[in-house]
Parts: sequence; C-alpha cells; structure tokens
Amino acid sequence: MTTPFAYREYYTTPPLSQFIRKIWVLDNTTNPHPISDKNVLPNSCFNLAFVHGNGLTIHNQRGHLDMPQDRYFCGQARYRVEVIIKPFTHVTMVQLHPWTPSSWTADSLAHTVDNIVPLRNILPLVDNLFSGYDPVSIQAAYSETSLIAFTQAHFAQLPNLANSTFPLRQACLRLQQTNGCLRIADLADELQCSTRQLEKQFKRYLGLTPKELTRILRIRGVIDTLQTQKSAHSLAQVATEFGFYDQAHFIRVFRNMIRHAPGEFRAVDYLLPLSGTGY
Repeated sequence: MTTPFAYREYYTTPPLSQFIRKIWVLDNTTNPHPISDKNVLPNSCFNLAFVHGNGLTIHNQRGHLDMPQDRYFCGQARYRVEVIIKPFTHVTMVQLHPWTPSSWTADSLAHTVDNIVPLRNILPLVDNLFSGYDPVSIQAAYSETSLIAFTQAHFAQLPNLANSTFPLRQACLRLQQTNGCLRIADLADELQCSTRQLEKQFKRYLGLTPKELTRILRIRGVIDTLQTQKSAHSLAQVATEFGFYDQAHFIRVFRNMIRHAPGEFRAVDYLLPLSGTGY
C-alpha cells in the first residue's frame, strides 16, 4: 500500500527565526505516481530547496525547468508556479525571509527573480554548510525536524557578508506588517531615503521593486482572507481591505499574477500555508 502525497510545515523559533520563517515539505517519497495538480503562489520569500529522489519539474515565466536531486536557491517569484513532483521524491523547502540572503552575499540577486539555480552558484557558504548534513536522514518520514536542529546549531557560524547599510529588514517588515498597503513614498520617508534609492536597493537584494512586493503581499492577503473567513466577506470587500479600490484593477493584477480570474481560484490546486498567513 502506497502512502499518499503529504504536505507538512515546521515553524522556527529564535534565534533561527530571524533568518528562516519555516520549513515546508513536499513528501511523495513512497508514491509511484507523480503529483501534477499543484501550484505555488508568490509569497515575498526566498527558498532553499533540498530535492531527493527523482526530482521536480516546474513551469513558470522562464518556461519548464527540471530539478533533479540537488540543493537549489529559489529566487523571488512574481507569478504562479506550476509544480510536478515526480514519483519517489521528497523535497524540503527552507523558507528565508526576504532580507536573509543579503546577509550572506554582497552580490546582486536581481538575476534570480523567477529563477531556480543550484545553491552553490548563489550562496556557496550556505551550500557548503548543508553539504555537511546527511541527506538520507531528510528522506525518512517526519525527520524534517532534524534539519531544523541542524540549522539551529550551524547557522550562527555563517559570516555576515552584507556591505550595505540600507535597512532592508526594516523595509520588508513594514510592508509585511501593513499587508503591502503602505505607500512606497511613505516607506521611503520612514527610512529617510528617496523612492529611487528604495527601488534600487529592493531590486538589488530581492530582484523585485517595492511596488511588485506590495502587489504580492496584497494578493496573498486577499487569498488568505477568502480561504480562512470563507463567505464572511465578499470578494469586493476583501479586495478593498487590501487597497484595491478599483475592482477592475484588482482583477487585472490577480489575473496577471495567478493566471486566471479571482472567481476561478480553487484552493485545492495550490500548496497554501497551513497557517493561512500567506507565506
């Protein structure tokens, strides 16, 4: 008897939580059949992907990409990503806060947007750290907690390579706290910088503009509210709560990001957070 596909989440605690928000798992380890009806939404975070087994195939703005067994750096996604999880495959995703990678590299991450590349090509120090972790233990059922223990014990050893004084963490937190509804000009005023400087720093360290990040947060806010509160609010009401005062504009942004109209959205087709928090 085969075990069906499973999705699991593990949230981190301090001090690890200042770098990593959660670890999420796509477990198709004992299933001889692929899982081909799942999608991932943009969520403002980076991810490290540890792929074991036959691997994944994804489809996004850059086309089809095969992900055989390896460690990967997943850049910021701006649009829905279609995922096919091959038989006998286990994927552990380490979700990084949007400000985290800039602590480990002084290089621009602009080229990683909507892209997935081997981890060693982007964050060699992090890749080297995880090369000391036994991948076999990740594949055992529910052993993902050992990865949390490993990162908790070793992440403090990573040197901070950031060479920028820009308060990226503060900027991202403010946008998250306001669900993307804070005006970019107001954020720049809070940080005592120009909107041009704000855009330049976001593009360098996230690959997104501040406006793109706010759109992602607002759309995720709408989706989460509709899923957690069900029929308590109409779509128009929720869209207004997240700053979409023009329904036509909301539908246009939603369709551009998710690739279909809001009324056609089916939660069962997506790998949505169990916490209902949007990322």
